[in-house]
Amino acid sequence: METAIEAEPVPPQTSPSPDGQTENADTSIPSVSKGKNKNKEQENNASTKRRCVSTACIACRKRKSKCDGMLPKCAACASVYLTECEYAPHTDHRRKGVYKKDVDASKAKFATLQALFQALLNAEEEDVMDLVTQIRTCDSLEELAASIETREKGLAEGPAESGHNDDDKDVPQFEAELSGKMGDLMLDGSVKFIGGTSNLIWLPQDYEHKGSAPSPSQDLALRPKEEAILSWTKVTQNKDDILHFMNMYFCWHYAFFTTLAKELFYRDFLTGTSSQYCSPLLVNIMLALGCHFSCRPAARKDPDDSGTTGDHFFAEAKRLLYEDDEFANAKLCTVQALALMSVREAGCGHESKGWVYSGMSFRMACDLGLNVDAQPINELSRLTDEGIDARRITFWGCFLFDKCWSNYLGRQPQLLLNNITVKKPDVFPSEDSEVWSPYTDSGIIQAHAQPARTRAVALQLSKLAEISSDLLTSFYNPEQLQKPHSKQIELKRLTDLHTRLEAWKQNLPSEMEPREGQLPQVLLMQ
Repeated sequence: METAIEAEPVPPQTSPSPDGQTENADTSIPSVSKGKNKNKEQENNASTKRRCVSTACIACRKRKSKCDGMLPKCAACASVYLTECEYAPHTDHRRKGVYKKDVDASKAKFATLQALFQALLNAEEEDVMDLVTQIRTCDSLEELAASIETREKGLAEGPAESGHNDDDKDVPQFEAELSGKMGDLMLDGSVKFIGGTSNLIWLPQDYEHKGSAPSPSQDLALRPKEEAILSWTKVTQNKDDILHFMNMYFCWHYAFFTTLAKELFYRDFLTGTSSQYCSPLLVNIMLALGCHFSCRPAARKDPDDSGTTGDHFFAEAKRLLYEDDEFANAKLCTVQALALMSVREAGCGHESKGWVYSGMSFRMACDLGLNVDAQPINELSRLTDEGIDARRITFWGCFLFDKCWSNYLGRQPQLLLNNITVKKPDVFPSEDSEVWSPYTDSGIIQAHAQPARTRAVALQLSKLAEISSDLLTSFYNPEQLQKPHSKQIELKRLTDLHTRLEAWKQNLPSEMEPREGQLPQVLLMQ
């Protein structure tokens, strides 16, 4: 049986003598110098084999033998025991206390440096050099960091200085620490989306933004119906003309470009109440669009010039936009009005102006967070169900406007799908079951009366616009124009888009199939 190998000098080897007998090397007569050299070599080998290692391999630890710590295998496992050699320093608990002290020291050092860097970043420009001098001349960075943190905490918690005026006392203090929020809806006269890295997110929910003064007409009490209808525009005081042009708009334009909640709009329009859903700006641009479907003299700024159709109402809308700073106060109805102003300018051949109006509408929509699903972040925003629906229908209306503009001008879309989490609008049976009939200057034509299906068409248009978004991004991406893909990649991409379009068409409800007397918005959609 083999005995355990001890760390002793290896005995000299024997060699056969010429007469066949074994002769020990020690029986020979070595020289004194040769013996000294052998002793030195043995000492060197012993010192090499016995070098200290912090952690032995698992096998050597189990059998309590010496380990030289060599990689990939130690000498004992490789040459003597022929076992697997594996190192597991994390299982050696003898030095954990030492490691913990090192980690704690590193954490303390990191916290000190972080506090000093943060102090440099937050310091006023004139105070930076003084702070740098303190850092360079102090005896202990830890003590300096602690004193800075104490001073900042005292400023944050202490009362306002007596030199501040009354206005400054009313402004709430921002929170000193971030909590990792991703975003929130803030009420300041309007609901706005504020990202988690913005300081504005720390304003309390009851904080009233001084720049969002209410519209003058918001303070008015409910008025008689006729007076309420006439209060929306200064262009005409003829109630019949106003209602006629409004009916023209809802019959022919709104049915395709559905970008507002009709029920909420009429609720405030008929009572003269300016709100998120109805404003003089929105009413005037709707009347301007309605004029384009009428031949009445009142539909023109110059009754004898058809080229001035709707110009008087559009001029009033522009006046309200700029003189009343409507563009400065984000509201749903302002987003809707700007989108309608853009499409009206496009219809009049003013592409550049229309493009600018559309951009203002889309930016304001994102300012209100219409592209974000309101329900997950609705804990403090106090949005009603009808308010959430109005936000959805407004955004997806803007989304359709964006794709129409991109198709018209051959440009990339501005509202991209990767920035959108809001759900598509719901289909309300009450609105979709309303009877739609062709409306003209002569009145209603009952020949083609049928359910309006306004929301159902808007839902299908939003799905089609999503496919169109990918198509337009693919066609008008400047990077792809400069570095076109191979024909195989292009063919696959076009095939995928064609497949999606075919699937969209096949999934259309049967009541939206092309036929004689079909709804004009359905025919236009296809």
